[in-house]
Amino acid sequence: MKKCLAGICALALAVLACNLYNREVPHSPQSKSAVATAVAQTMQSVQSVSLNTPTEIHATPTSITPSMTATPMVVVQAAASCRNGPADTYKNVVDLKPGQSEAVIGKDPSGQYLLIQIPSGTCWVASQSVTIKGNTQNVPELTPPPSSTGGVPAQPGKLTYSYSCASITQAAITLTWNDAADNETGYRVYRDGSQVAELPANSTTYTDNTSRGSGSTFSYSVEAFNDVGASGQRNTGSFRLTGCANP
Repeated sequence: MKKCLAGICALALAVLACNLYNREVPHSPQSKSAVATAVAQTMQSVQSVSLNTPTEIHATPTSITPSMTATPMVVVQAAASCRNGPADTYKNVVDLKPGQSEAVIGKDPSGQYLLIQIPSGTCWVASQSVTIKGNTQNVPELTPPPSSTGGVPAQPGKLTYSYSCASITQAAITLTWNDAADNETGYRVYRDGSQVAELPANSTTYTDNTSRGSGSTFSYSVEAFNDVGASGQRNTGSFRLTGCANP
């Protein structure tokens, strides 16, 4: 900018000098004064133009990379049930192991249960049973599926039995059934009409270690129950331990 101003001033002086000499005006004090005045006015004009002329500023645009929102995760604190709905009344889908880590994909309106992604699908886990890593604020709030808590649980499915004889007077009889209920508190097992066991919800098998005598026959039944009542019983019917030697 300084070089430009100097050039303009030099050019102005040259033009004025040429004009004055071309007119053949005697070099009087007045002419020298006129030249000085003209130069001063030219300098002032050039400075005014330079001050009022805006300076172009070339800004380099900044590239902004949007941040990615990480998927929140849960880490299981201790063995916990993962159910098909956000309450203890829903059927257990899988037992989660301590240290197991899964992605959070939803939450219930109360915030007490989280819907997580597991290898076999999805299930709900109580938030108090896990440690949450990440922000669940933007996780969608989901309406839970209906739970059949309004009545007694469904009757157990197909009931089968197998047995082995540890000695001539002892037998181990194993019962297996299908868990058809989704609102049971547990299961009760009966031998010959008398209760021999009460099992937790989602149970599907029981082994009865019992004594036996000559020609003994057995009959078992299984029912599901909750606070409302008990389901119908599933029965094996009477059978003998024909594969074992009699006492």
